[in-house]
Amino acid sequence: MINHKAVFGHKCALFPGIGMGGRVTMPGNVVSKLDPSAKAMRVVPWGALEAVGQVMLGRVGAHVAGQSVTLQCRDKDDNVLHIGLERRGNHVHWINAGSTVRPYLLLLAQAMFLGDIPELSERWSNLLSRGRNLCSRKEGQDFSARELDRMSHDNVFKDALYQVLDTLYSAGKVYGPNYTESEQDLQAPGSYPQTPVLLGGQAVTQRASSGSAEGRLIRRASAGVRALLCGPTGTGKTEMGKRVALALGAKLVSIKGRPGLEDRDMIGFFSPTAQGPRWVDGPLARAWRMAQAGERTVLLVDELLRLDPYHRNVLIGGLDDISAAEVRLMGKDVPDGRYYMLDLPGADEVLFAPTSLLSILCTTNVGANYTQSGEIDPALLRRFQRVMFVSYPEEQDIMPVYEAACTPSAAACAYALEVTTRTMTTEHGQLLERPMNIGVTLNYLAEVKDLLACGLSEHDALQEALEVTVAPFCCSLETGEVDSAALKALQIKLSDILKSSVQKVA
Repeated sequence: MINHKAVFGHKCALFPGIGMGGRVTMPGNVVSKLDPSAKAMRVVPWGALEAVGQVMLGRVGAHVAGQSVTLQCRDKDDNVLHIGLERRGNHVHWINAGSTVRPYLLLLAQAMFLGDIPELSERWSNLLSRGRNLCSRKEGQDFSARELDRMSHDNVFKDALYQVLDTLYSAGKVYGPNYTESEQDLQAPGSYPQTPVLLGGQAVTQRASSGSAEGRLIRRASAGVRALLCGPTGTGKTEMGKRVALALGAKLVSIKGRPGLEDRDMIGFFSPTAQGPRWVDGPLARAWRMAQAGERTVLLVDELLRLDPYHRNVLIGGLDDISAAEVRLMGKDVPDGRYYMLDLPGADEVLFAPTSLLSILCTTNVGANYTQSGEIDPALLRRFQRVMFVSYPEEQDIMPVYEAACTPSAAACAYALEVTTRTMTTEHGQLLERPMNIGVTLNYLAEVKDLLACGLSEHDALQEALEVTVAPFCCSLETGEVDSAALKALQIKLSDILKSSVQKVA
């Protein structure tokens, strides 16, 4: 819930031309139409201003899946946070919204991605347009802290900024109390392809061509499919599953495989309440229930082989489809078709999900260095209609994602290093414990971007970021420290890549 006292008491130093805190009056001509009872004079809501600055600096990432938006942002101590919003029927639900800055990030995301609050999206577009004109920026590009400082002294920019702030404040006041909220651990999406949309650009993701492996999976999933995605860790299997759901406009339900996960964690359980035990759906029950209600749904079971074999087999029964005639024999009147059945233990309820509406995608990593609970059961394997082997993405497919995370030149160097590390592992007689993957490269580029914002050159930022992102993942840590010889090998390879990039420019 928004704490207006904290919003107005917040300190923000990103736009010094306006001020850094305290009672600063905004002009009367910027008053939003969202709140007819609003006064003609308002003061700057500093929490909302902080949110605007964080987005313009490119410090907020966005990932959209259907009617859900996940944002990656940072708290006052610069720790990474994941917040989100979901449209649930006719209302909006906020996740990890906080009370001062984050609510305004979510309101802006709601306007840009869900099509709500048109006044906010219009005023935000005007603000970005003025900023691009002042700083010679392209659509979708972020700004530097120095540029925010300079723009805050431009009267036209300030007027556009005041308009955005008043709409943000009014939207929070008018709509905020009607939203539901919860605190929970949001799983990091792994990539944030819709980030440029926040800055007036286009999402970097492109729908896979119908002839590609991903395109064929999307086509099959449009009529329901059971598929197993296999491949080395970090090749984007989980993201492929999410893209399938996004391409279909489907609801996404995820299960993260881990040792110790039990049937009750997947199907559901009874929770004690003051009114007596109450059944709580687990992810399997949620997916079945959504599909049963007529919603296209993708169930994504991530890292299948990390589930204990006994509990992994709960999926075997769920993957067996039965005819409508068999369902009717159980007393459920359903249209013709095939159905997945899920019996909720102890709940005296059986769910029937049409196979045409429920796709079940499972991922599993392969490789000797990956911890898993044995091999996949043949009885489970034969129930998958498709088994896809997912390798590292092609350069033309992954580079737009990397370029959205940092500068194109830094992205090119990071990708070149990622490819090089694939032949630098102990399996190839070299020193690295494991190669870089997509997630590590994105972390690397995020650190480089932060260092660039601190004033480091790109060359120095790439070198310094290597030691805190790439090295701890790729190098042995058995002695409690990064293996010095392996780190040196990484540094040498990066130096070679940087020299090569300079020569190409020359």
